[in-house]
Amino acid sequence: MKVHAFDRSIFVRDDKKLIHELESIDDALAFLAAWPESRRGPIYQSAFRACQAVREERLHLDGARNALHCFARSAGILEQAPVSIEPWMIVPRNGRGGILA
Repeated sequence: MKVHAFDRSIFVRDDKKLIHELESIDDALAFLAAWPESRRGPIYQSAFRACQAVREERLHLDGARNALHCFARSAGILEQAPVSIEPWMIVPRNGRGGILA
């Protein structure tokens, strides 16, 4: 089976407020399959069909990622990518443990 990984992950929140990182079509289809049936509207159907079309090599990966992004935004579950701050990026403040020159 061919791996269909997105160039950038999409972060979404489920109904339990847990954040999921969708890195591939398989991740997206698993998330969409678990989506409550009562909340599956036309935008959901569009995203689901787009992901299936990528698996069948009828659509480019970017098309499915865009459809999934639109679905997440319209459903109000889209999350911003977490920002990682490395310790070396933090500038110490004077008088708070920083080294004075």
